[in-house]
Amino acid sequence: MTYYSEAASGRPQRRQWSGLLLGLGAGVLLTLVGTRLLGGREGAPETAEPPPTVATQTVTVATAASATVADTLAINGTVQAIDLLSIAPQASGLQIRQILVREGNPVSAGQAIAVLDDATLQADLRQAQAQLSVSQAQVGQQQASLAQAQASLAEAQANLARIQTLADRGAVSQQELTRQGTETANARESVRLAQAQVQSAEAGVRSQQAAIDRLQTQLTQTTVRAPVAGVIAERLATVGDVSSPGTPIVTLIQNNQLELAAEVPQAQLGQIAIGAPVAITSTTDGRIRLQGTVSSIDPVVDATTRVATVNVTLPANELLRPGMFLRGDITTSSRQGLTIPASALQPQPDGTTQVFVLGEGAVVEARTVELGNRIAANGEQAARVEILQGLQSGEQVVTSGVGFLQDGDVVTVVDG
Repeated sequence: MTYYSEAASGRPQRRQWSGLLLGLGAGVLLTLVGTRLLGGREGAPETAEPPPTVATQTVTVATAASATVADTLAINGTVQAIDLLSIAPQASGLQIRQILVREGNPVSAGQAIAVLDDATLQADLRQAQAQLSVSQAQVGQQQASLAQAQASLAEAQANLARIQTLADRGAVSQQELTRQGTETANARESVRLAQAQVQSAEAGVRSQQAAIDRLQTQLTQTTVRAPVAGVIAERLATVGDVSSPGTPIVTLIQNNQLELAAEVPQAQLGQIAIGAPVAITSTTDGRIRLQGTVSSIDPVVDATTRVATVNVTLPANELLRPGMFLRGDITTSSRQGLTIPASALQPQPDGTTQVFVLGEGAVVEARTVELGNRIAANGEQAARVEILQGLQSGEQVVTSGVGFLQDGDVVTVVDG
């Protein structure tokens, strides 16, 4: 019992000593730290900390400037050939041996398109040439017969003249004179018949020569050629088909001339002028950006739909095909307007459009603008848009990085 009492009475004394030692250690440590800090300040000069830097966004800008702005009328139409020629063989009943072109191939005037089998014509030609030789030989025979008949006639005429002289003197009888006259008449008739036979033989020669010429012409027609320059639109026949003048082998777009046929409501026809420029684009192929021209307006308005067809001539382009659906914007009038690059526009959720205007100190101001017509991109010229309200000529707008800017931001301007 005595031991328990001593342990309990000594525990408070140990706690007091521990607290005292901790307090003394903390004081010494604070004294050392303070001494080092004061000594460091006395030994080194004081320097001012640099102000924090503010990161700015790098942008490009463009100046709002006056440009020609066109009022346009939007149309949609189908590409078609101005002159679509159907090329059929002139020779009939012959098999097609070769077709030398495919859809889209350009061809020149006179270029071979297809070749027909000419074996039958070649055989007919050889036979006709043989017949011609026979006919020419017959002409020679008939000419020899004619010469003989002419000689007999000359002899008979000489005898008649001699007997006529003797009969005048009474040396021969009248019967002898009559006989010689009959013989002379017969000789003359023989000459006439021989001449007719020569003419018949010569006609036979001409007939055979005509047959040969016809066959040779048909042989030239076994090569089907393009009548004019153009582009093959469609291949309609295959090798092995039998040729017929009424069955075309291919269709040809003459001189590759295409047009856009668009239906326009009657109420809008008065806005369109012949020769007006038309910007042509495609909703499916961004490569198609062409400049067409209004060539004609069909004189008849459909009584049911009240629309008329407007024809737009298209420039030659390898991307165009008959049957394609394209969009066009017909220029109806033009004026001067304030424009900026389309890349400067920032559409807003409420349907308005903002631009960021560069102000003093490279601070940008978000400004709502009212848009007019759009000027499509053309070559190196980027798309621009007309500003009806919200900007003044000469003000600069941000054209890059507009989606990351806020009103009042400071920017760094670089060359675009």
